[in-house]
Amino acid sequence: MSRPLILCVEDEPSLRDDIAADLREAGYDVSTARDASEALVRLNERRPELVLCDIVMPGMDGRALLAHLRATRPDLDDIPFVFLTALSSREQMIEGRQAGADDYLTKPIDYDLLRAMIAARLDQVHRLRSARSEGFQIAALDRLAIGIVLLDSDGGVVHTNFAAKNLAQQAQSSLGSRLTAQGEDGRRLCALVAEVTSDTRSGAALLLNPDDRRVMVIGRSLGSSRAQNGATAMLTLCDPMRREALDAAALRQLFDLTPTEACVARLVADGLRRDQVAERLGVSATTVAFHLRNIFDKTGTHRQADLVALILSMPMASVDPLDPPAAENTPTIHHFRGRKRP
Repeated sequence: MSRPLILCVEDEPSLRDDIAADLREAGYDVSTARDASEALVRLNERRPELVLCDIVMPGMDGRALLAHLRATRPDLDDIPFVFLTALSSREQMIEGRQAGADDYLTKPIDYDLLRAMIAARLDQVHRLRSARSEGFQIAALDRLAIGIVLLDSDGGVVHTNFAAKNLAQQAQSSLGSRLTAQGEDGRRLCALVAEVTSDTRSGAALLLNPDDRRVMVIGRSLGSSRAQNGATAMLTLCDPMRREALDAAALRQLFDLTPTEACVARLVADGLRRDQVAERLGVSATTVAFHLRNIFDKTGTHRQADLVALILSMPMASVDPLDPPAAENTPTIHHFRGRKRP
């Protein structure tokens, strides 16, 4: 697991260097900025786990920077923002809180207190993210171009996304409290659901084929990864003749990408070369390469070709759509290799 990244925004070079050295010794990665403008560049390059920011700085001060981020970067709202200041009056502390700061540390810096405060804040954020992660994942499912149906242990529908409803209708199936179909398709679908919800098979697939409008249904047991909402298995529905990359918003939620990283990943998946991505975004090729390195790290891929394959291979399983008999067998399941960020 990578070390948490702390962004330190401080205009006094010696103090900035001292803070960075102390935090690195404590086991953190540290990114530094001498003013608000440089801090905005750092935030676009890589998402930190916590921001330490001086209040009194030339140009945009700490309060203005925080207000700017709260207004323009809602994706950073869950990152603790801590003010550093030599002004320790009660009024200054109240103003800092009113500006939206999560904490307040006065100079000269007590480094033991600094490390304890950072550890406590990061632990708090981790617990909150863990509690909310299931809701974020469900929201991400609704942005997928493939159908997702989560099932409980009895085969009942716990959650279904928008694409699943459309694909079920295309397959002339019913998607309510259960996913059902008519005739032989219905019997095979019922057997697939029974298998993946009872853990008798980790994965199975079938091809619904009403009037040759094919819809692939792939089922997999969630096993020990079952969700807190009671889901024990997942069905994915897709049109095997259609391949479509995820949009940038879905990529952000699934892999914890920054807005720029999500745009880069989406353009690469669309087939653009690195120089074309740079031209489209108005940045240098070096900047695109930097973002790609971060994307590789977050998605667990190592090459651009692997990244494209991952994005286009959703929903994590592959079956030959033109071979119905083989489709009855257990499909090859491709799991996400990206690490789950704290």
